[in-house]
Amino acid sequence: EALRRLVNWCQPKRVIGIGKFAEGRALAALGKTNRAIGTILHPSPASPAANRGWQAQAEKQLR
Repeated sequence: EALRRLVNWCQPKRVIGIGKFAEGRALAALGKTNRAIGTILHPSPASPAANRGWQAQAEKQLR
């Protein structure tokens, strides 16, 4: 409910989840929406992909 209220108040064009779990929760919370919902790589120390060039990877995913 909190995410839905925040999105309705802010009116963003996109909602970006930090990691697949957050993207899934955004999809579940917002349901059908005219806003784009996406994800970027979670910067987890447990993820070897996130340990190398996270900023560049995140910027590429946002394009």
